[in-house]
Amino acid sequence: MELISFKITPNNRKVEAFIAHFDLPVTVRQIDFKHKEHKSDEFLALNPMGKVPVLVDGDFALWESNAILVYLAKKFPETRALPDDDRGRAEVDRWLHWQSCHLMPFMGALKTGAEEDPDAVKPLFTVLEKQLADGRDFILGDLSVADFAVAAYLMTKMGSSFDYSEHPGVAAWRQRVFELKGFQETIVKLPPAAA
Repeated sequence: MELISFKITPNNRKVEAFIAHFDLPVTVRQIDFKHKEHKSDEFLALNPMGKVPVLVDGDFALWESNAILVYLAKKFPETRALPDDDRGRAEVDRWLHWQSCHLMPFMGALKTGAEEDPDAVKPLFTVLEKQLADGRDFILGDLSVADFAVAAYLMTKMGSSFDYSEHPGVAAWRQRVFELKGFQETIVKLPPAAA
């Protein structure tokens, strides 16, 4: 198996961190954006969107980072990163959708300057804080693909600039996930969170 990636983005980082954390037998290859490798006919045959990450497993190519996380968790059940029961799986799905429908668009708006108020993230943090309020270590209690998906967005320079003082559970969870082997190996340095 091969992951075609570009480490600088959260969607790639989350998958790379998952692979590294569980020592999965997946080769990671960084794509050459400078030379537009992602626009080549060969790459577009794997992902017509021309984006990374892309997981290639034999003759199967899968794109979309959260789909890749779920695929890897199912392919390697020893990771225990995807609950076996329907309710637990539905909770993972909810947090994967929350990340892609709420957190990612917010971060994208900040990056492009469309959103001028970084405090606008507080309602999102309040939702995550409530999930962590019972003292659980991870979003579902046990480490899951949801932690990798959500945390990757808070492991950025922008994610480090947020004020976490009203959300101590989120701050503690963010630090706990950052200390996981997978994130330590795939993220060079996490700036301290604003307090």
